[in-house]
Amino acid sequence: VDEEIDFLSDGVVENKVQKLIEKIQKIQNTAQQGRLLRDGMTVVLAGKPNAGKSSLLNELAGHEAAIVTEIAGTTRDILKERIQIDGMPLHIIDTAGLRESDNIVEKEGIRRAHAEIKQADKVLLLIDSTDPEIDSIINTLPSGLDITKIYNKIDLLNIEPEINESAHGTQIYLSVKKGIGMELLTNHLKQSVGFNGETDDVFIARRRHIDALNQGQEFVESALEQLQHQAGELVAEDLRQAQNSLAEITGTVSSDELLGKIFSSFCIGK
Repeated sequence: VDEEIDFLSDGVVENKVQKLIEKIQKIQNTAQQGRLLRDGMTVVLAGKPNAGKSSLLNELAGHEAAIVTEIAGTTRDILKERIQIDGMPLHIIDTAGLRESDNIVEKEGIRRAHAEIKQADKVLLLIDSTDPEIDSIINTLPSGLDITKIYNKIDLLNIEPEINESAHGTQIYLSVKKGIGMELLTNHLKQSVGFNGETDDVFIARRRHIDALNQGQEFVESALEQLQHQAGELVAEDLRQAQNSLAEITGTVSSDELLGKIFSSFCIGK
């Protein structure tokens, strides 16, 4: 037992497990980019009526995909456009303006909007910078979403375009109509998903690959935590579970390829 504790406490195993976590994280980054190259990111445009959602869709698409009028509630159904930004495919979804309505057709459009919002990789929340109740719409959305607030129509307030990033999220100030600050948005979309336009060594992943990598990382991180408690058998079990998760991507992985490298001089499971 003393030999086992000495082995776990000498830092060798911890160093190897830490390096394994770093390798998995690196693969996760390339896998995420690969998924985007393969499937594209789904971006939902949400907000109150007349916030500029359809105008933004047209600007990103490079053509008039949506009807734009001064009449609030013009968009009542889901409108989807597939575009590319520097080679990164995007599925842009324009939705009905979010508000209380007694109109049956508009209510159905709003219901569909909320359904798309829940499934989005990212939500661009369009906000009219001149709206006195500027942030009221955020309270109508479910928690846990990846939301970027887009403060539109800054030209009406003579505000300079800018992007603010903090622990509370990202806010971008722009004018879709004037085309001011659009590069801030496109760069943010690329950076927020780790897309850099390079395809060398990119792992073209499916969603299940991403899930398997995430699960594998959780088990390896758990193993690292168990090391702090000198729990050798629990460390081994977490690494076995990580091995099983990664095997969903690579096929059968032998213990010699994973556990054997980490515990080359440590008997486990006996």
